[in-house]
Amino acid sequence: MGSLKPESPEPRSFLSFDGTRLVYYVHADDGDRAVILLHGLLSSARALHDLGNSLAARGMRSFSLDLRAHGQSEAPRDPAAYRDQAMARDVIALGEHLGLTEYALCAYGVGSELTSRVINLGAPVTRAVMCGWGGPPSDLLDLYASDEWAAQAERLAGGFEADEPESIVDRQARAWREAADRGGVDRFALAARLRSGDSAEPGLDPRGIDVPVLAICGADDTSPHAFAKALPNATAVVVGGGHTTAGRDPALAAAAIDFLAKDCASPVS
Repeated sequence: MGSLKPESPEPRSFLSFDGTRLVYYVHADDGDRAVILLHGLLSSARALHDLGNSLAARGMRSFSLDLRAHGQSEAPRDPAAYRDQAMARDVIALGEHLGLTEYALCAYGVGSELTSRVINLGAPVTRAVMCGWGGPPSDLLDLYASDEWAAQAERLAGGFEADEPESIVDRQARAWREAADRGGVDRFALAARLRSGDSAEPGLDPRGIDVPVLAICGADDTSPHAFAKALPNATAVVVGGGHTTAGRDPALAAAAIDFLAKDCASPVS
């Protein structure tokens, strides 16, 4: 078995490709396969600690990352800091910092979008779990490149920048602002990311990913089956809950762990 870390491991940090300081956690530093865990929007690596510890118990090296502008990682307030696929390049930089020659990715929400970018950038990813990112990929790509999404991104950014949440008219913008305030996320950094236009950058298309992929969505979220059918080597699993609650279904963690542990050597006590 890998060298297990405490249930709530201490944060470590490194400088990413552009000098931004990012925080990550080590759940096990040796094992048969390395896995990097990526959280969703307005969350942090701490939401993945139980999963990271479970992967460690299955004999895998596991690491979780606070994405740029989330958790304890630095939160640049300049839109330029999020362009050129910066957040995906952060993941690659972590793999390099850890000295990993190959690794799997396990991600939720925006972390799944970054997974697609990381693989398309040529990172040595061997398999991937993408949670909370379903539906036909072409529709998603059209959405992020649309004028409607650009306008919505501006409204969301305005919500993050507003002095008082009560003044925000757009319902989604107000909900995101309230979630950011509850989670202690730097709202001005989130606004900068939205204004960067990074969602529409090339590299998001997952349809050429040929490594094994497991797509997981909640029953009340979009369909992972349509998503999986569009990829060369993907399967789908439906668990309970919607987009913001499926991550709490034990079935999601169980499916992800079994998929990531496939063909790994059994842990030795």
